[in-house]
Amino acid sequence: MIDSKLEKEILERHGKLNFKGLLEYLNSNGYSYDVKGLIGPLAIATTSGVIVDLDKLNRMDDVFFYFVILHETAHMKRVSKYGKLNMINKLSTEIFEDFMEHIIEEEIFADRFASLIFFSLNKKLFPRNYTQCLHLPHKQKDYEEVVKGYFGKIQNDENKYDELIKSFITN
Repeated sequence: MIDSKLEKEILERHGKLNFKGLLEYLNSNGYSYDVKGLIGPLAIATTSGVIVDLDKLNRMDDVFFYFVILHETAHMKRVSKYGKLNMINKLSTEIFEDFMEHIIEEEIFADRFASLIFFSLNKKLFPRNYTQCLHLPHKQKDYEEVVKGYFGKIQNDENKYDELIKSFITN
């Protein structure tokens, strides 16, 4: 289910990208897309669906707007494939290097998957420099600073995971 505000925004976007195709793709996958205010990210994938901060996302150009939604959808694909408990377990490792390896792997996967679907729907390459570029070691080191505060917070506890997600939501 796609929040009506997000659906309306996608339908009202014009230009050179296939927004109708994006909406059809989102509707076909069965994931939930909610619009809420977020502290920090433009959007976030949870174990139950994607949350989009439409106010922030609307400040982005069409290409990045499109990509962010596909990127978060890629994370949902992984949750669907491996399961909520497996994802929570991976985020609960007591070894920081394993935690970072999992995060980096997931982010690279999401960037690549989003790039592939972007190309499939638009017949245009997504600019690689628009991604997080986490294939580069120095970008990984920078990203480590962003996510290290989340290490050790979940501890294989669904309630702690849910609380962490709630800490991003403003409304």
